Amino acid sequence: MRSRLAVLVLAAILAGAGAPMRAAEPDAARPAPKPAPAAKPAAVVMNQGVPGVVFLGQPLAAFIAAFPSATTSPFAGQADVVRLQVAKEGISALAMGLTPASMTIESIGFNFAGVYEGVEASKRRTVEGIGAGSTVNELLEAYGRPAETAPEGRRGTLTPQTPAPDRQAPVRYLYRSADATIATYFIVDGVQVVRMAMSRPASVERWILKRAEPGPAAPGGAPAPQHPGSAPQPGPHPGAGSSPDPAAPPDRAPDPGPAAPARRDRS
Repeated sequence: MRSRLAVLVLAAILAGAGAPMRAAEPDAARPAPKPAPAAKPAAVVMNQGVPGVVFLGQPLAAFIAAFPSATTSPFAGQADVVRLQVAKEGISALAMGLTPASMTIESIGFNFAGVYEGVEASKRRTVEGIGAGSTVNELLEAYGRPAETAPEGRRGTLTPQTPAPDRQAPVRYLYRSADATIATYFIVDGVQVVRMAMSRPASVERWILKRAEPGPAAPGGAPAPQHPGSAPQPGPHPGAGSSPDPAAPPDRAPDPGPAAPARRDRS
């Protein structure tokens, strides 16, 4: 009996050995692992820029190192203001200073819709979430009431408006830092936020408008101009206003904004 059982077991083993082996499933048949989600680009901080990437006060050399593909050109033919564009990143900027070695980024713009002045739409959003596809209601919910709203083409309240501004034109929503040293504005076209820009108005006045800063008294009691070749400008001082658009064509004068209202002391 045991002998017969052993024969049956051996026959079964031999039959299994003669059967063809099942091929292992190729790796291609196995589901491929899902790719990791793409890292979101660093957010834009209002009145600053993108920390560590592009920001107000950044040396021009550091900007070029961060964006080797950036294009550069003089702004409005001025040797002391350089216009920079990083088309694929949706970034425009203005660097200002006496020499390239001393220039710093004093104005930054981010495009959020379509192609504007050769710059594509940026994938970046502000820390509060404003970016491509954002609406004016979301803008107001994120930042509250702006310091000023005006048609984009308007050059401040002191400039005559002839003809009257187009009511269908994009509108600029201006916000200022607490110390009024930095101005940030958003352009709203219809109900959509299409771009934003930020700058230091004092730098705009010094390097683009060539308004002299008060300096040490010169002979005769007049203050000496700080900017080479600058001269006192006639007319009212525009005060701390909106950012110039670094993506604007060089022949378009930047907008320093309207004068800040004077305070009246109540007696």
